[in-house]
Amino acid sequence: MTRSTSFPGNTIDALPEGILIIDETGLVRDLNAAAVTLLGFDRDTLLGRRLFDSCGGFQPFSRLVELVEAGLKAETLIELEGGRQIMALVRRIGGELPGASQGVVVVLHDLQVLDHERERAQGGGKRPAFRLMGQRAAKPDLAHQRRISPYLNQIITLGERAMRQGARVLLLGESGVGKTEIARYLHTYGASPAAPFVHVNCGSIPDTLFESEMFGYERGAFTGALSGGKKGLIEAADGGMLFLDEVGEIPLAMQAKLLKFLETGSVQKVGGSTEKSVKVRIIAATNRDLAQMVQTGHFRRDLYYRLAVVPLSVRSLRETPELIGELIDFFVAGVNVQRDQPLVLSEDCRKHLMAYSYPGNIRELQNVIQQISVLAAGRADSSHLPESVLLRLVPQNAQLDDGGNLKSRVRAYERQIIEATIGKLGSKRKAADALGVDIGTIVRKTQEKD
Repeated sequence: MTRSTSFPGNTIDALPEGILIIDETGLVRDLNAAAVTLLGFDRDTLLGRRLFDSCGGFQPFSRLVELVEAGLKAETLIELEGGRQIMALVRRIGGELPGASQGVVVVLHDLQVLDHERERAQGGGKRPAFRLMGQRAAKPDLAHQRRISPYLNQIITLGERAMRQGARVLLLGESGVGKTEIARYLHTYGASPAAPFVHVNCGSIPDTLFESEMFGYERGAFTGALSGGKKGLIEAADGGMLFLDEVGEIPLAMQAKLLKFLETGSVQKVGGSTEKSVKVRIIAATNRDLAQMVQTGHFRRDLYYRLAVVPLSVRSLRETPELIGELIDFFVAGVNVQRDQPLVLSEDCRKHLMAYSYPGNIRELQNVIQQISVLAAGRADSSHLPESVLLRLVPQNAQLDDGGNLKSRVRAYERQIIEATIGKLGSKRKAADALGVDIGTIVRKTQEKD
């Protein structure tokens, strides 16, 4: 199946819906820019390959992949992080009779965008200030960030050295620090552009389905199995990278079988009698203390040492403040793509963003910038900052100033919180209500001297 030459090559890029055209052999033959954004994969990763090989490792897309593989006419709802939903319609091309189909077309609708468009059609004004799905597709520039942060450069350099020598890497760190992006970056090091990157969120696969999802199954292996069987996620990564995210969530009963694969490099499908050799590079990641889990018997010691050949600890954002300014600029540029009027941060607003501790790390910073983009029509000041930021600001000199006793430091911290809240809400009385104290307390604490 070839693209029609009756229209310009970018015709389907004009559509707001995501479009994928898949031929009778299961290969993605065409897709538009919206599909790339909604699925969160590079165009080259999807084009010319089976959807299973690109998206099969992501639990939210598993049902869609099954429908496409089966060539069925159907609809399914894709649930993404943060409550986002995509409605996917799968339609056969060329007829419904057996043997008549020439493939399928997949139409993807971002339901939040549809809600906004419906409001506009019913008399709403301008387009929404941002579209979260477009921002989800933005990938931080690690090549640039490593030049800013010596520690990040050290982590990536060690990871590249491990990739070059075929050693397995275990990424350790809090949620939201960018472990997935580091894994994707390392995947591109020395890999063919066509090599698959299969992201497996081990925590999202039910225990009862873990073996069949990871290793695949033969036809008739169990009730409900696809008639043609199914390739496992490990086999889908053959020739590329298998990223085992949240590896600490792997069921203990399944750890032995995963260990066998790591030792032999071969997989055996559920219900199968033969083994197949698979050549993959492996990166694992977790926010849990695997060493402690080994001590308590919740993680196999031998599996831990197989995965943690090169353990790399990724620091939190509060421990790498040199990256905050770069990430603020990056996410602001991202939201400005979808705005009529560019978002500009005032000096005061930026100062507060730079001083915040970000317990949710990079992911939280991205969400904060998106919220500011919604609240501010143009120039953003401290009044547009989320209350969560204002109430958790860390005094810039709290860790650096050795002067003063604990009592004076606590008073200074309280004053900063109170003043930031007053600046956001516009009055001491409103600040008192927000902070759960009486107006007299606010007045007294703003007048106190150290």
